[in-house]
Amino acid sequence: MQPLWTRLNRDDAHQVLNRLSGSRDAVVFSKEATEVSWRSLPFYNKYKLYRLINYATMPTFSLTYLSDGNEFITLDGTANPIYTANEKDPVRLNEMNVVNYLDFFFTNVQGSEGDVFLIKDPKKLPFLSALTKEQRESVYSGFKPVQVSQNAAANTFRVTGTLYYGGGLISSTIIVQNDGKIEFQDQSLLLNGIYFPYSPYSQGWLEA
Repeated sequence: MQPLWTRLNRDDAHQVLNRLSGSRDAVVFSKEATEVSWRSLPFYNKYKLYRLINYATMPTFSLTYLSDGNEFITLDGTANPIYTANEKDPVRLNEMNVVNYLDFFFTNVQGSEGDVFLIKDPKKLPFLSALTKEQRESVYSGFKPVQVSQNAAANTFRVTGTLYYGGGLISSTIIVQNDGKIEFQDQSLLLNGIYFPYSPYSQGWLEA
């Protein structure tokens, strides 16, 4: 399960907004209409994930940050902010939390063709009902469960499984280095022409 968000009280939320007041993001947040929440990340020692939601606009506007309580690193859809945090607070990866790290990574980093989504259970795939019966059957038959192994000599983790990306299901191997950098290998298209009406991440949805 993903850790639950903890909402800051008014005074603590204002302290966070004051710390961000000198950044380029500060102009979009009102102290009176902004909710500030945080949740822990099992692979960091000091950094937590912060989420700011501005209710002064319709629709609401949100930004997420990695923070040690002093520095706030804006997550901007690229890998660079995460890699920066990994240098400042080295990630502690193991076979139990490396999939959680990938969920966090893919939630906050987009590929050139949109969201990357690691599927753990095809029956819990978001918006599955939007697919045709034939597409659903193809998803079930083509699905490959997540498998994790560690190469201690190479300081890497090998995660194999099924990804949703760019309107298709892809069988892929993801190599995760000890410093948190990732690369894809052995990609194979299982099924294409699958499009969901919304991003699962924009809906706040993540599989357990």
